[in-house]
Amino acid sequence: MNSPLRGPFMLFFLLATPTAAIGAALHGLEPASRLVVALAGAFAVNLLVAQAMLAAHRWSPWGGVAAVAALSLLIFLLVLVQRLRSRARPLRRTQAAVPGAVRSAGPLTGGGSGDRGNHR
Repeated sequence: MNSPLRGPFMLFFLLATPTAAIGAALHGLEPASRLVVALAGAFAVNLLVAQAMLAAHRWSPWGGVAAVAALSLLIFLLVLVQRLRSRARPLRRTQAAVPGAVRSAGPLTGGGSGDRGNHR
């Protein structure tokens, strides 16, 4: 394919794919912070792939794109598995709960040594 848009689309892909994958992993940050950290991570992924390919004497532009795509897919899959596991955990905890179990009173429930007698 000899399109003049091949270069810009390739650069967009090399930045957008790892940025989206890393951004999905950082769902706890604010959107602006997530974008900045994800872009920095995308640059790091691209540089590490290029460095590894050069060190192995296996430099190939298409191989680099494939490696970045594979790493981005791996990050996406790890995030997906983590989110699916976190959704399934509360169900397991409720099934494992013993009915009628009594909790012990801790310092946050009003008992214990931290009580100063400020109750009404």
